[in-house]
Amino acid sequence: MQKLEAIHYGEIELIPGIKCDGYVLSDGTACLSENGVAKLLGIQRPALRRIVPKWPPKTLKPFIGNVPSIVPKLIKVTAKNSPYQGRNIVVYDSHFIESFIRGYALALANDVLRPTQIHIGKRSIILQSALIITALESAIKQACGLNPNIQKIAQKVTQMLLNY
Repeated sequence: MQKLEAIHYGEIELIPGIKCDGYVLSDGTACLSENGVAKLLGIQRPALRRIVPKWPPKTLKPFIGNVPSIVPKLIKVTAKNSPYQGRNIVVYDSHFIESFIRGYALALANDVLRPTQIHIGKRSIILQSALIITALESAIKQACGLNPNIQKIAQKVTQMLLNY
């Protein structure tokens, strides 16, 4: 079995001013670095590290369903344009990130978050809304033969949502 590597790198800015390191692994999995996930979700890295081994917490489980346990992957970066080329980094795949966002957004809507978690729920709702609008706008533009700039659309939408 061949070890997974981060073979493609790109900087993602879905929320204006918050840049995250994105990677595609040798098996095609889309991931964010641990630092990128923490920035995107508006939490500190140590807090993320405490949450992940117990994922999902009991309060979020009803909103996530049967998601397998999350094991952060320690991956060697081989992407030539990455500032971390040659180093091992921790990454989380898009399925975990989506379950995290969905769980916290629905938990906030159902008033089951602790006061220290509410900011995560609010960020999750903003991200959900921004990603839905971005996907719709991008799909429509692409169907019309245009090549949409997904990050620019997401930044514009997120900035609008943050100003509500």
